[in-house]
Amino acid sequence: VLGAYPGDPGPPGGDCAAVVSSVGAGVAHLPVGARVLGHGVAALASVSRADARLVAPTGGVLSDDAACTLPTTWSTVHMAL
Repeated sequence: VLGAYPGDPGPPGGDCAAVVSSVGAGVAHLPVGARVLGHGVAALASVSRADARLVAPTGGVLSDDAACTLPTTWSTVHMAL
């Protein structure tokens, strides 16, 4: 982050589009195999983890390229309005 962020920003790549491979207990809105978008930890890796509250199904309507642009964009617009 070009030295502008105070402290360790963590691993790059928070926005993601993926296919759910497993879910934790109590997660009902994300079936295994669902295409999703959201924020994940180290989302640029081949395998990532995410809090289910920060992930939403795409419904298969969006490409991965389009879906991974939405989480931060939506959050920014939501907070600005």
